[in-house]
Amino acid sequence: MTTTFVLTRKPDAIFQSSEHKNQSGRFGTLIVLQGGKVTQVQITPQGGTGPKISAPTGFLDVRTLDGSGVTEATRFTTIERMGGYVQLKPQSHNGHVYKKEPYPLTYETGNKAVSELKGTNGQCFRVHGGLTAQERGILIHEAPHVGWLIGCIGPRRLNDLSKGSTDTAHRAMRDLFHIVPRPSQLFVLDW
Repeated sequence: MTTTFVLTRKPDAIFQSSEHKNQSGRFGTLIVLQGGKVTQVQITPQGGTGPKISAPTGFLDVRTLDGSGVTEATRFTTIERMGGYVQLKPQSHNGHVYKKEPYPLTYETGNKAVSELKGTNGQCFRVHGGLTAQERGILIHEAPHVGWLIGCIGPRRLNDLSKGSTDTAHRAMRDLFHIVPRPSQLFVLDW
C-alpha cells in the first residue's frame, strides 16, 4: 500500500492576508489517497471506473500501477503564497505536459527554515523532482498564515479559510505525519 497526495487549486480562491496587507495567497485542497501505487490522476466530470472520489471541480480519475484501487484517507485545505512566488507545476494542464511522473516526497525533521516556527521541530515533507531550482526547494509544512510560505504548501484543517493566523495548521501537519505508510508522492492537478 502507498500513500499519495493529490493537490488541486481549483476553484481559484485567492485571498488577501488579514494580518499583512502586502501578502496574498490561494486556497486549495490536498486529498490523501491510500492503496495501489498511483501513476496518473486527473479531474473529470464523472471520475474513473473505481470509487467516486470527489474533488472541488469534479471527481478524481485515478490510475494505479497494477490496476488496484485507492481510497480517500482524508483531506485538508491548503494555502500557497501568491504575488510572484514559485508554485509547483502540475503534471499536465490544458494539454501541456510539464512532468510525466509524480513528485516524490520524503519526510524530514530538523529543517532549519521550518524550525523557525516554534513547536514544529523542523518537521516537513520535502517535494523532490521540481523542474527548476526554486521548485526543488518546495516543502509541505506548517504555516499558520501565508507569511510563513515562500513557495511552499501549507495544509490546515478542511474548510479552514482563515485569511490570518490559524492553529489548525499545526493539527493538520500532526495528522499528516502520523499517516502510515508515510506519503511518498504528490500529484498537482492544476495551476
